[in-house]
Amino acid sequence: MNDMNIYTDIYDIVSENIQKAGGNFQTSRICYEKIASSNPVTVDISELAEIKDNSIFLETAYRILLQRNIDENARKSWENRLELPAPEFQKLVTRSIIRSAEFANTKIKVKNNIYSEKNSFGGNIDGIRKASSVTMPEKLMNMYRKMPAPMKKAAKKIMGVE
Repeated sequence: MNDMNIYTDIYDIVSENIQKAGGNFQTSRICYEKIASSNPVTVDISELAEIKDNSIFLETAYRILLQRNIDENARKSWENRLELPAPEFQKLVTRSIIRSAEFANTKIKVKNNIYSEKNSFGGNIDGIRKASSVTMPEKLMNMYRKMPAPMKKAAKKIMGVE
């Protein structure tokens, strides 16, 4: 018996017990399987994009990229776009989450991002986001501004901008 079978058996047991108790399991089976099979530190967007149902993709993207359930306000704001074609919807959700300050505070790395803004613009938008003042506390920005040029260059290199 492989690990995924164990995880799906656990899901089935928990889901059944919740239903017997009159509740409803908040996590779909597909989302649970993606969470169980994903690396907690590095997320492969191309694997996430295999989900074709937009509502399940939304749930899974929040759970894996932000490490939390989708909040009610976010769900309502995405509801009117659930009818978009899957690739377009997934691109919007992925870019929105990756641009967010909340995602910047997680230590999750993204690989194989087929929806990266680099892919469509040719520029390094992700590098700009990493070094923007939005993602850096104001005290750090003040320290950076006062640094000599060689130290600024080293700081940029560390941030992945240069």
